[in-house]
Amino acid sequence: MFQTKIGFLKAVIYYGILILPIPLLIMEFKANRNLPEPILRKLISILTIIGLVYLNPLKILFNVTTWKTQTVEQINENKGSHKVELQMRDIGALGYTKRNAEVYYLTKHFYVVLSENYDDRNFIGTDWKRVNQNINEIGLK
Repeated sequence: MFQTKIGFLKAVIYYGILILPIPLLIMEFKANRNLPEPILRKLISILTIIGLVYLNPLKILFNVTTWKTQTVEQINENKGSHKVELQMRDIGALGYTKRNAEVYYLTKHFYVVLSENYDDRNFIGTDWKRVNQNINEIGLK
């Protein structure tokens, strides 16, 4: 799963997915065209709205926040951008969620999650170096 650490970018994309299909659908119905192409555009907007209702908009809203790295636990010695991290995400009044994730950084702010639940036995060997480096991106004391 491709993710980012830029909260504003992720929020704009998620809110755009939630909000944009409705005005686009209204604009398509206001345009009086009798061509097959607008029917396809209307169908895409309708299917997007149905998909959003099926996925539950509240679930999408709770996933807007980004995962922040608290601790880098292990680093692959061959590929420095391949890490095992303890990450946390703020979920508002409910507190924080935690996960131990195996991630591969494409850039400083974009990464791919290879595994959300890792097993320590898979990382014992010569390729992995235990670091336990405290990052604290959330800023907890």
